[in-house]
Amino acid sequence: MPNRHYIKGRRKEYAVCNKLKDEGYDIAQRSAGSHSPIDIFAISRTERIIKLVQCKPDNFNSKKIESELEWLKGNFRVEFEVL
Repeated sequence: MPNRHYIKGRRKEYAVCNKLKDEGYDIAQRSAGSHSPIDIFAISRTERIIKLVQCKPDNFNSKKIESELEWLKGNFRVEFEVL
């Protein structure tokens, strides 16, 4: 059985996905089990936004992780591939 921290984190990730969908994002998906700094990715077709989200506990100080991932802000080429 998963530990309580995993369960609480997963619950938050689902809540964030639902919130993003309510805000109009066409896709909001967990990257479960990826062990990457990205927990959720979301795409808004109308706003042309790709949002990458790292979920942390409510009492977490996010300044350090925001500075470490600052390089993600800006313009990227988007590629889509079906294999």
